[in-house]
Amino acid sequence: MHGMKRSVLIICLLAAFSPLSVLRAQYDFSYRSPEGQTLYYQVLPDGKSLRVTHPEREWPYYAGSKPVGKVTVPGVVQWNGAVYEVVEIGEYAFYGCDSLTAVYPGFVRSIGTQAFCGCKRLETIELNASVHAIGEGAFAYCKSLETMLLPDEVEHIGISAFSMCTGLREVVMIQHVEDVCDLTTFYGCPLMKDPKNRKKDDAERIIWRFPEVVE
Repeated sequence: MHGMKRSVLIICLLAAFSPLSVLRAQYDFSYRSPEGQTLYYQVLPDGKSLRVTHPEREWPYYAGSKPVGKVTVPGVVQWNGAVYEVVEIGEYAFYGCDSLTAVYPGFVRSIGTQAFCGCKRLETIELNASVHAIGEGAFAYCKSLETMLLPDEVEHIGISAFSMCTGLREVVMIQHVEDVCDLTTFYGCPLMKDPKNRKKDDAERIIWRFPEVVE
């Protein structure tokens, strides 16, 4: 009986220190951005690409220091002798990073659920044409965000993606992108409440803009 208990204990200890326990971590490695910010990455199942994530498995997602100021997500990252393409910003990746002011997300293809939710000082986010999907609440409560240009290739926008972005003064998109928005996409954004703010330019882009900033 005692021998069985010792065997069980040894098995448990081996499991605790095995590579499998490492794989259960929230991120696979961290790497500094060009500005010196620490970004966290998960290697995706294809073994060739990366997702930007957060350091903690559960809330609070940043128990230590959060990214502040300007952050550039690189297009490629080299780690352990391999080169990876950064293709996603994962869910909650920058959740509650309330001192972020500008994000340049490289050539990611998707932005996950609540990835930037609560980044109340975020003023600038430059989405490249590579972005195809924006998750639920991805930019909710980004109250300092003033301008949003939605890429033509966007095929999916989750509910409340830009809800309570009360500082928005201009949103630009084509008809295809507007069609994937719903009543929750810009919920609580004063700009989107008045149809008079909606216009089209010569390139058939739809522009929502407060009249006082129309040139």
